[in-house]
Amino acid sequence: MKLFYNTNEVAEILGINASKVRFYEKEFKLRFERVGRERKITQKDIDRLRQIIEEKTKGNLTLKGTHRRLNKKTDVNKNKNALKARLLTIRAFLQETLDQI
Repeated sequence: MKLFYNTNEVAEILGINASKVRFYEKEFKLRFERVGRERKITQKDIDRLRQIIEEKTKGNLTLKGTHRRLNKKTDVNKNKNALKARLLTIRAFLQETLDQI
């Protein structure tokens, strides 16, 4: 597996046009690393593009709807992470209290 792919390789992997890769990059404010004018796209970037394409086609969504759905999933993950951090803090406090008894 390669570390970086160019736009044409990613388009072939995802089964879309290279212009669509550039469009999604701009529309969803993705930050592909660049060397000169050439994009260096990682596997993580490809997975994100695949997620965007799947959400858009799966729900027959507009671009705006796709943005909303992806942001909603991101918000849910942020809430889960915040809850987990808070529970870990409570756990540490309870453990410390138990040790003092």
